[in-house]
Amino acid sequence: MKFKWCGLLTLLLVVPASAFQAGAAKRDITPSLDRPVFIAGFGNNRTATAIHDPIWVRCLTISDGKRNVAFVGVDVIGLFYEPDIVAIRQRVNQLSKKPVYVLVASTHNHEGPDTLGLWGPTPLQSGRDEKYMAWLREQIAQCVVEALGRMEPATLIFAKDERKELADLQLDTRMPHVKDHTVYVLQAVSRKTGKTIGTLVNWANHPEVLGSKNREITADFCWALYRRLEELLGGVAVFWTGAIGGLITPLGEEVKVIDPETGQPAPEASFRKAELIGKFVAEVAAEALKSKNATKVDSGSLKVLLQPLFVPLQNHRFRIAAAIGVLKRPVYTKGKIDERFETGELKQDGIVIKAKMVAGEDIRTEVGVIAIYDGKQKNPTALFLLIPGEIYPELVYGNITRYPGADFKDAPFEPVLMEYAKKTRAKFIFVVGLANDEIGYIIPQCEWDEQPPWLNNAPQRPYGEVNSAGWKAARIVNEGIVALLKTLMR
Repeated sequence: MKFKWCGLLTLLLVVPASAFQAGAAKRDITPSLDRPVFIAGFGNNRTATAIHDPIWVRCLTISDGKRNVAFVGVDVIGLFYEPDIVAIRQRVNQLSKKPVYVLVASTHNHEGPDTLGLWGPTPLQSGRDEKYMAWLREQIAQCVVEALGRMEPATLIFAKDERKELADLQLDTRMPHVKDHTVYVLQAVSRKTGKTIGTLVNWANHPEVLGSKNREITADFCWALYRRLEELLGGVAVFWTGAIGGLITPLGEEVKVIDPETGQPAPEASFRKAELIGKFVAEVAAEALKSKNATKVDSGSLKVLLQPLFVPLQNHRFRIAAAIGVLKRPVYTKGKIDERFETGELKQDGIVIKAKMVAGEDIRTEVGVIAIYDGKQKNPTALFLLIPGEIYPELVYGNITRYPGADFKDAPFEPVLMEYAKKTRAKFIFVVGLANDEIGYIIPQCEWDEQPPWLNNAPQRPYGEVNSAGWKAARIVNEGIVALLKTLMR
């Protein structure tokens, strides 16, 4: 299957090598509890009762002298490409005198406000507060503009660490067991003062240590990562998650974190466990920047490739949610509407609703590739793969597997992203999940399983498909990114 391009909007920006500049900023985006705040993830009607620590928008901007890119991290479950990312970019263009390419990746925090709408009082009521969302978009835009205003000459430092202890913090809950535990780091250091401007950490894990019973707003393990990294390095810390589908999580008794104060595992679903995980990842990132393998770049250029595209919304539940206003994103008509999707019935928690489906079959999303070049090198020093959801790691790193019970067990494999990314010979490859959108789990077609018998003769259905746009998404997303990588290498 060929993916469906949404217009010819790919941006390829190549500029001569020049000195890099960088700026950073952060803003508190914690919602007020003067009205109900529904916490995202796990289940409906989990309302916040207190605030343990702030949630943030954090931005690191980088310029090659002529082009500016904003690397933005937000401590929420996800943001939609439409209306959220498009509106944020439009607002930044209104506020800023400098053109900037705004890249927003949600940390996928399961202990913050519902920014998608799926976790309201009931399955039929949205948990997304549009007044808060408008304010949130404004704060993100203002943060980007503030970071742009602080730009100064900078050295970029890239590093990575793949010690085994990082893998011990990731539980892979679905076969095949594939994960990348590597921490990737990008630091911008002022060439005037020698002080850190900002540090971006990329690591694959769900921020959901606190679990389903917590009712305090928190950034989960990210809060401790920010605090510790800023203690060690200064500047503004930013977190981007990686390939977390499948499901890569720190939640569960299998992930034991020894508390140095007690010598015992930190209690499950506790703030102490979240603190220890975040602190450890921050310390690993700081150590990596001091290692002999860290790479410093003073001057060079940026290449930015962004491609909007359409993904079929095959998920029956999501189509009804869009029809009744639970999901606030547009659904587009591409050709004749499939008659099977004109009406639908949703049964959940004893509630039955019949709704006329949204006219249309596709949602619009975006994929992207960012490359940062050292002016002295032909190949990129760093590559960023921007993936609009929670991609299963085997779609990135390989080992897509056929299992008995799969609905499409003979389906052809999707292209594996890392096979193409490595052809660029980039030294550091950042895999960024939930980048500029959240379309849910991105699952290989041959591993897709909605109908019994269940995958690999399991006693119950696997988790993932219920929160995915559908089985077509993986091929469309991966083929889109591969096309951009091929463009990059021309």
